[in-house]
Amino acid sequence: MFPSFTGNTRRPRQVNLSGRNSNPFAAASATRQSPSSAQLNQNTVAHAQAERILRHQERLRPPAAIAIQRSWRGYRSRRDVKWHWRREWDAKEQAELNAQSLGNVEDQDSRPYANTEECLDQMKLLLHFASPRERSDVDRLKHFAWRYARTSSQFSGYPADTWVFPLVRLWKLTLLMLRKRKPRLNRVDRRVLLELLCALTTTVPERLIGYSTQLYEALRIVTEDFKGSETISGDWKLLESSVVALLCSNVARTGDAYEAFTNQFLRLPDIPLHMLQAISKDLRIEDLTTALSKLLSTSQTYNLFQSSSRAELLWLVAYYLYFHRSSDSNQRRSPDAKYVDVLSKLISHLAADIARLFDSPTSVTSPTEAPAPSPSASTLSPFVRAEISNLISQDHVSGLLGQAADPAGFMNASSNANDQTSALAVYVLTLLRAFPRRGDDIRMWLYLGSTSIDGLGKSSSIPAIRYYFKVASHTSVYTLIKEDPNNAIGLLNPGTKRRKVGRSLGSSDRDEQWQVVLLFLELYPIALKVMDDEEFLSGGTSTETGGSWTRQSALSLDQIKDLTVFLKNLAFAMYWNASEIAGAEEPENINSIAEYFGGNLAAFSDHHPDAKSTKAQDATIAGLQGMTISYMKGAVTGLLRMIYERDSRRDFLPDDHWLMTQWFEMDQFIPAVVQEEEERHKIQESYEPEANGDNDDDVDDEFDDEEAHDDLVGTQRVRQVRRLERLRRQQRKASRRRYLESVTPRLEILQNMPFFIPFATRVQIFRQFVHLDMIRRRGSSDGDAWRFAMMNSRHSMGRHR
Repeated sequence: MFPSFTGNTRRPRQVNLSGRNSNPFAAASATRQSPSSAQLNQNTVAHAQAERILRHQERLRPPAAIAIQRSWRGYRSRRDVKWHWRREWDAKEQAELNAQSLGNVEDQDSRPYANTEECLDQMKLLLHFASPRERSDVDRLKHFAWRYARTSSQFSGYPADTWVFPLVRLWKLTLLMLRKRKPRLNRVDRRVLLELLCALTTTVPERLIGYSTQLYEALRIVTEDFKGSETISGDWKLLESSVVALLCSNVARTGDAYEAFTNQFLRLPDIPLHMLQAISKDLRIEDLTTALSKLLSTSQTYNLFQSSSRAELLWLVAYYLYFHRSSDSNQRRSPDAKYVDVLSKLISHLAADIARLFDSPTSVTSPTEAPAPSPSASTLSPFVRAEISNLISQDHVSGLLGQAADPAGFMNASSNANDQTSALAVYVLTLLRAFPRRGDDIRMWLYLGSTSIDGLGKSSSIPAIRYYFKVASHTSVYTLIKEDPNNAIGLLNPGTKRRKVGRSLGSSDRDEQWQVVLLFLELYPIALKVMDDEEFLSGGTSTETGGSWTRQSALSLDQIKDLTVFLKNLAFAMYWNASEIAGAEEPENINSIAEYFGGNLAAFSDHHPDAKSTKAQDATIAGLQGMTISYMKGAVTGLLRMIYERDSRRDFLPDDHWLMTQWFEMDQFIPAVVQEEEERHKIQESYEPEANGDNDDDVDDEFDDEEAHDDLVGTQRVRQVRRLERLRRQQRKASRRRYLESVTPRLEILQNMPFFIPFATRVQIFRQFVHLDMIRRRGSSDGDAWRFAMMNSRHSMGRHR
């Protein structure tokens, strides 16, 4: 009978492909059954492997036991030695305290050491065993700090070399105890340790500069603890003294301390105002600016921006603005170039967040740029809001030109005029991007500003408009584009294959020159808005100091003529060579709605060929985020049309000055424009929203109205879907617009700058458009034939009965 408790005597079939017996009683019946040779061999190998593993473990066990015992004996010996040192140290200290416990000793009970040698010996002994994890060692260090403070008055000048290394170790030990969260320090412990830390920092500052990062990390933790508990003013003063101890020291590497102070401490949110006031009294704003400039101009920029949240960077900007405003050396003079450059980089990185917090939520981000996470306007601190709002005050903006350099020295490589002028230009352009709703105010305040230029032995004041025009007219960018429109292609896109003009200039020089030109293009429309025709035409005729400010800001007619030539060539190049400037030969990375949900991008591109033509994002100019080709194209076109309207009223430019017929094949121009119009009509018909009669602007307004009422709990998913839908529509609109600009350049020029083409040619083109429209709508251009056909049709006859 087969041994089993199931009651079934039939032997089960062996169906296990591994060759092992799955019978739970296989071991009992193994002696009575003859296993197969394959199963026997496999069991033998498994048994041999198990025995090998056991032998290996047996070999490892004695060395492991020896290592564990050695580690334990070492730990126990060190522990016993440290406890022996503790008893020895306590015995020496209690001999002076009449056998009182160190934990019950107060400051008034402490007496100075008999001599400096005894103090040094006790310090070295304390450093041998003290540990931040032992609460008793905190009491010992506190007691030593009291006695050291009373003994340090015996030092004469800088301590001897035998003191330097123990003092540095004592400073590190104090720093570790301040940083430790457990055991928790009470108020007296922190006050005594801060006193010791401040005293040691002022004693050997040159040896502690290398540990600035650890210092300000610990002080940041202490400041957070102070803010979360009730702290008296005396403790705050000790903390303030510890913060500025290294900053106000006159040693060689103070810049390292300022870098650590900026990177570690100034990212702390909500530092008390009284602490900022105390720090600003001893802070050197020039060193702080230099440290920030170094952090933003080296490889550490990535670490500063990536290791900090948006909220921390906003606090950093607010603190920096407060220190600069509070500095006595900067209260009565204009900001220097380094300050403007540092502030430009910081605000440029946070421009989108500042615009969302101070202006419109969607005024800066492009259609293809997802907004970065940032603090909401409701959680923004009043201190941060007040300090950043000071950037767009009239006094601040109007005084930016106070330190401007001579325009003639801009192209002089041996002077620093390039840095000063380009830094001011970048700063103003960054402010315009960060505060789009206050753009007109910023332009007007800068227009009202002036700078002093030394010449002929005397200083003269020059308005901002004339100053920046002189600087821009001295640039190679201005000169090259004025000579030939084709030069603008290489200057706007140095990576193009057919143009090498932009490559002749260095990247930094080209960006600096474009920055100045762009700032002038932002300022001059404001001057045209406030000038009447008489003031506009009075440029170059009034004295330097006489007349109104608008007359002093007016350009001469020769300068206006040169300016219009530059603007014409630049606008023509941006419209006529739009695809080449945008780099259409490079593949586009369209971010469609399908990508967010894992859809197929090819399906979207197949149905929309316009999505394959250009890049999803416009190329930036001069390295300025938000300053795109499209934005510059609109600024140049608007300025050209404003000057053209003036010339249409007063006729101060030569005849045929506005024509650009030499750059067109005029004999083929009309058929080419008509063909482009047909192509544009086909593209619009294939575009889905317009084919269904939808209007993207109306849809976006509808989404905005709905989102304004969707702040209820549980509607986050709905808002996300609506934002993605609006993003998709904006991407398609931008893609279609860029595609039309690339395939219909003549039509774009006619629509935006019709004065480039003679009037008679435009009339013929208009007649051709009317003819095509009649054929498209009626099937014939003959009006009488159409009316006759309508009258004879059944539908029309039914209507006329």
